Amino acid sequence: MAAHSSVRISTAVNELLESNGTERATRLLSESADEIDNSFSRPKPLMWLRQDLTGQDNSDTDEQWTQWVETSHDSTLTGILRRYTTSPVIAEEATSKALEGIRFTHKDNIGIMGFPLTAGSPSLNRRESDCTSPLLLAIESAGGTLVGANHMAEFAMSPTGHNHWLGDGINPRNGRYLSGGSSSGSAIAVATGASDVSLGTDTGGSVRLPAAFCGLVGYKPSNGLFSHVGLLPLSESLDTIGLIAPDVDTVRTTANVLFDDADTVAPESRHRLDANHPANESQVSHLSAETASRVCDMDVTRAYSAALQAIEQGTAPSVDFDDTELNRRSVAIVSVEAARNIGRILDWDWSLLGDQVLSRAIRGTAISAIEYADAIACQADAQDEFVETVMAGSRFLLTPTSPILAPKAPDNGDMSSQQCRDDYMRASRFTRVINYLGLPAITIPLPEAADSLSPGLQIIGRPFDDRELLDRAQAISQIVR
Repeated sequence: MAAHSSVRISTAVNELLESNGTERATRLLSESADEIDNSFSRPKPLMWLRQDLTGQDNSDTDEQWTQWVETSHDSTLTGILRRYTTSPVIAEEATSKALEGIRFTHKDNIGIMGFPLTAGSPSLNRRESDCTSPLLLAIESAGGTLVGANHMAEFAMSPTGHNHWLGDGINPRNGRYLSGGSSSGSAIAVATGASDVSLGTDTGGSVRLPAAFCGLVGYKPSNGLFSHVGLLPLSESLDTIGLIAPDVDTVRTTANVLFDDADTVAPESRHRLDANHPANESQVSHLSAETASRVCDMDVTRAYSAALQAIEQGTAPSVDFDDTELNRRSVAIVSVEAARNIGRILDWDWSLLGDQVLSRAIRGTAISAIEYADAIACQADAQDEFVETVMAGSRFLLTPTSPILAPKAPDNGDMSSQQCRDDYMRASRFTRVINYLGLPAITIPLPEAADSLSPGLQIIGRPFDDRELLDRAQAISQIVR
């Protein structure tokens, strides 16, 4: 009986749940175990990610004839993994000049048809995308220029910017620190001036964290607002495509183009985006300074408290909330979906992953279907409860973006050090649950603190209140700069 995979799984889950009455349940399960085992089918591979790269010959001698040039050798410093040598990249005729003169890069998990798509993993070096992200199409249609694809954490699974294969993203503000991730190169490229705006992905803070650590603005839209076509998935339930730029105005200019594009925003999402929000819900509440002082580094606490005073938050509601359960559910969803997505892309060859990513991805194979289904089922109610209780009558909620200024670069590349482990666990404390709740959020930089680094202030909005969130961020950024 124990030989049946389904019985072994059921036994393990019942032990985890400390279930009662399992003897009779196991006996009944064993009667249909053969049928259950035989009905199992492996997840299908990602069909639009082509197996063999049949595109350009990228040798130095033929460089002028190629559509891209590989620059991975210094991508940890420049943020650019691949530079495009043709413009427009997508051959999309510009229909407006809304983004004319603005240079864009994109994280290398956002695809362009016929171009490489590696997700920061050398195991995908011979793959290419069979479809193009509507967001990139919209950018070129509005006159924006795509200049390259960005360095990123392997399979978008590191909040610190660690990449076992390509090297860790280096913080342009101070080389003794990391850029943050997983949209590491997106932030580096903007911070170094290699691009004006970069598209990244945010599943638990992966746009907001590197933006904050590099002194930039990072916008995560409401879940489901922007199309995922052409996006190599990490967690389809929590993934969002966001924007990194030096200032809120540039983010807003780009976002307006994306908001107005019919292929980027689906009709249902557009209806919610355009809905009128009650005028009396304009108040801003904030995580209490006392709570921030308990969980944040001293420089972050000081900057956050000063920002609250500058915004005149002294009389506004301060809140405290226990996010333990929200974090647990978020981790359960990301772990299971990441294991499925990475596994089917790599044909279940875990040896192709670096240690840090493998330790996270393999966790998803050990989480029960019951825990995953429960996390999914509770998501909508959790959003409603958070908006009604934590945000209460407020339209926006302020928190630090991260409890740390930036993750420290490891000595001799040793990511197993206690400092690196601590940074890894702490970095996304205030960002991860926002993806689970599906809320829009943006980080704006606060004045420089220690080591030329500046903390970030996170502004969280209500579902699909993205336009007003960006308006409020513009106003607040003028106050706290």
